[in-house]
Amino acid sequence: MISTIPATILPTMAAEARPAVGNRLALVGAIWYLLEWVAIAAFARVAPPPPGRAADVATYYSAQASSLMIASGLFALLEIGRIAFVAGLRSSLGQTAHIRGLVDLALGAMVLSVGLELAQYSLSAAAGQMASGGGDRVGIVSLAYASASIGLAVRPAVAVSAEAASIAQLLSGQFPKWLWILGLIVGAFGIVSSTYTATTGMVGSGLGLWVPAMWIWMVATGVILFRQAGRPKH
Repeated sequence: MISTIPATILPTMAAEARPAVGNRLALVGAIWYLLEWVAIAAFARVAPPPPGRAADVATYYSAQASSLMIASGLFALLEIGRIAFVAGLRSSLGQTAHIRGLVDLALGAMVLSVGLELAQYSLSAAAGQMASGGGDRVGIVSLAYASASIGLAVRPAVAVSAEAASIAQLLSGQFPKWLWILGLIVGAFGIVSSTYTATTGMVGSGLGLWVPAMWIWMVATGVILFRQAGRPKH
């Protein structure tokens, strides 16, 4: 009966039948990225005030100047873990032609999110340096506004990356069903909620729940690929 199946379908079926190509970079990247919570707990645990009141903003950035500089440097290193995670996933799925575009999109969106987030932290650090040096309050508030505005664009890019990667996992047929379902939910909810927050400025207590769910998806994906990397190839 297999002779009646069109030849163009056979490569896709073969790709779905084989397990994911393992690698260790995805898990290393996920753990690398999650280490940012060490930096947050040590140097960024005090949230900045809304940039509306110049006196409060100047006081905050003056008091947190050193911590913001250190945090900016650490985040520049740790946020790259998100890129490493998607790069690891891409190395496993990129060999399948019909989903290569999706994993390229996932990687590009994650690179964009990291670039935006580093710009956000850098502007905060600059505001801290200006405040500690007795700079003009208008300039400090301007930097604070710019940092907050750029920060609003970070999560939509992360959510797009997660959604594209999860669709690629689905189409590959190489990952457990529960994993790509979790990723699809995370990505879709993240796109909607983060875009809503970015366009309205309203932050609800439940709008960020997709982020810890994404961490679970990332680590689980990394573990699966890590374990697969240790298996002999046939």
